[in-house]
Formats: sequence, structure tokens, C-alpha cells
Amino acid sequence: MTPFCWLGAAGIVAIEGSYVPQIVRLFRLKRAEDVSHFFPLLNASGRVLALLYALSHGETVFVGGFFVGIVLRLVLLGQVLWYRTRSAHRLEVLT
Repeated sequence: MTPFCWLGAAGIVAIEGSYVPQIVRLFRLKRAEDVSHFFPLLNASGRVLALLYALSHGETVFVGGFFVGIVLRLVLLGQVLWYRTRSAHRLEVLT
């Protein structure tokens, strides 16, 4: 590890942690009509590719960060799909 690996660690925490407020917001609102389901799906796909790259180069700081990022993006995607499905089901019941 390089002496400046803490810079990478701080950057990965900031980048991956940026999804937590959106996840909390969706949890509180219990709806996700204004969030595209393609955004977290494409973002998680990109993180998987970045994780594979980091693994191939032995970048342990980034491996951990990208893994956490994938989990957060999958949680966000799950929320979007769950809340949209529930919302659609409620609309069917009302009509």
C-alpha cells in the first residue's frame, strides 16, 4: 500500500456514502416514482466492473469500497422496485 492510500479510502467513503441519504429519503417517503430504476442498475453494473478491475490490481481499499457501493446501489434499486410495485398495486386496488 502506498503512503497516500488514505486519500483513496476517504474518496471511496465519500463517493459510496453519497447514496445513504437517498436510501434514507426513499425509506421515509415510502415511494420512488421520481427515481429512475436504470440509474442504480447501471451504476451497480459499473461498480461491478470497477470491483473486478480493483481485484485484478490488488487494490484492497477500492475492492472494499466498491463492494459496499454495489450493496448500497442494490439496496437503492430494490427500494425503487419495491415502492413502485406497491404504488402500482395500490392504484389497481383503488380503481
